[in-house]
Amino acid sequence: MASRFEASCPDGLCPGWSVILKGETPAEASKFEINFLCDRDDRIAFHFNPRFTESDIICNSYMANHWGQEERCNSFPLGIEEPFQIEIYSDNDNFHVYIDETKVMQYKHRVEDLKTITKLQVVNDVNISSLEITKKNVY
Repeated sequence: MASRFEASCPDGLCPGWSVILKGETPAEASKFEINFLCDRDDRIAFHFNPRFTESDIICNSYMANHWGQEERCNSFPLGIEEPFQIEIYSDNDNFHVYIDETKVMQYKHRVEDLKTITKLQVVNDVNISSLEITKKNVY
């Protein structure tokens, strides 16, 4: 069951925007992903990929037609069929990832021109109850 959500923000999602995803993983979930995409090409600025089969969160970027160096999150606070909230906030340097209001990781920007990051996509095994994209101040 690949649920799919896509939102476009032509003025750019970074820096200073916060994406809050509330949802729940179905019983047979193996993985889902949140992708921050660039508008003019197939670059994925930030690929956030919790894998329930491995109890691991894989993060990466897809640029110049290939995946970069994987970064893994050292905690996995997500459970099958348990509701969760994931917030991903970007400043000038990093994406900051919070799960249920606890910071789990940060991911350094690999795309230099942050304004080109204009799309958000959620795919695979997740039931989305709400998704909000809000502007925060960059300090």
